[in-house]
Amino acid sequence: MVRIRPLTLDDAPAVQRICSGASVRYTHGYDFTREQARAAAARILALTPATGWGFGIDAAGDLVGIIKARRGAPACVPVSYILREDTWGNGYATAAVRAFASILFAAGVDVIEAKHHPDNPASGRVLVKAGFVRTGTLDFADGRGGTVSYPMYELRRRGR
Repeated sequence: MVRIRPLTLDDAPAVQRICSGASVRYTHGYDFTREQARAAAARILALTPATGWGFGIDAAGDLVGIIKARRGAPACVPVSYILREDTWGNGYATAAVRAFASILFAAGVDVIEAKHHPDNPASGRVLVKAGFVRTGTLDFADGRGGTVSYPMYELRRRGR
């Protein structure tokens, strides 16, 4: 069973394992140190409904990922998630995104946005399985003077 739950500072070692290896290939690109993992957990703990939401993704008592959203436009938030690479392919991300969407919609969010690196199509499949619709692409700088076109998705609260 997969559930999302609040993080604690005691989760920092698990956050370090999550934010390493292939899991960070398309995000920040480096393995977290112990200090960086603790700081990331602290940042998520500091989120409030006024600034955003953040949770751990728990599979049968094992913290396998993180899911979060920061407030953007008043009723629209971008969501992101990361899973430990040895847990990929089990439906954990899809279940977590669905559960998180319910929390966000209950909090008054009308639209949830998401993107994924174009070389990570599995993340796009997660979003589609969770009910998101692809809306286009958005170009981001690649750090080498070029751009990368990220597929963009959204999920709207029913009736919106």
